[in-house]
Amino acid sequence: MKKVLVMPVLAAALFAAACGDDGGLTGAGPTASVRFFNATPGMTGSGAFTTGGQFSTGSALAFGQATQTCSAVKAGSTSFGFGAANTGGTGLSGSALATLDNQSIPEGGNFTVAASGSAASPTLFLLDNSFSGSLAANQAAIRFVNLAPGTGTTANTFVVFSGAFGSSEQTLVAANMAAGAPTAYRIATSGASTFSLLRNPGHNVVIPSTELTLQAGTVNTFAIVPTTSGGFQLINIPRC
Repeated sequence: MKKVLVMPVLAAALFAAACGDDGGLTGAGPTASVRFFNATPGMTGSGAFTTGGQFSTGSALAFGQATQTCSAVKAGSTSFGFGAANTGGTGLSGSALATLDNQSIPEGGNFTVAASGSAASPTLFLLDNSFSGSLAANQAAIRFVNLAPGTGTTANTFVVFSGAFGSSEQTLVAANMAAGAPTAYRIATSGASTFSLLRNPGHNVVIPSTELTLQAGTVNTFAIVPTTSGGFQLINIPRC
């Protein structure tokens, strides 16, 4: 059984509610919290994000990285962009490669903006991290999102199972997961949980058994992300 890969930049922030960095974007008025995540393999150097056409401070990220803190973004209608970071990590090196325009951001909202797909032609997704349920002392909330849409003419979809693939404990969690559409949150017992993944088309078992450690009281989004070697991994994107 292999352990889930957690990128180093995520380790320190994995279960921290590290929000409030305004990134120079807020000014007066109500805000929401946004974390940025780069899931675009193949980009030379880092990718970077913009909000309202302005670089989001701290958002120059290597592949597989999320910002360690969340940015406070003005509530209302706004846009997000993603492109190659300049050498200093202080902005984009050119025009944005992908944009999300006219996104409605409510006051007090909790979001992740994720870039996925090929480095030459990425796609941006806005993930709403709202969770209204209640958790017992030994429970955590967990969901999955497909950030490995593929770069060919046929898009990847995924099937997630609880338990090792082929074991008697295997149960279906989510089927035919399209890119950028998170599953509903499910309540799980905190501690070690095993999951497995199958990719369509082809019914390929890409992660037969991965152990995730869930901390009690946390709300977790596990992203399916490609590896640089052509495989797949699960990365926990911390909620703000």
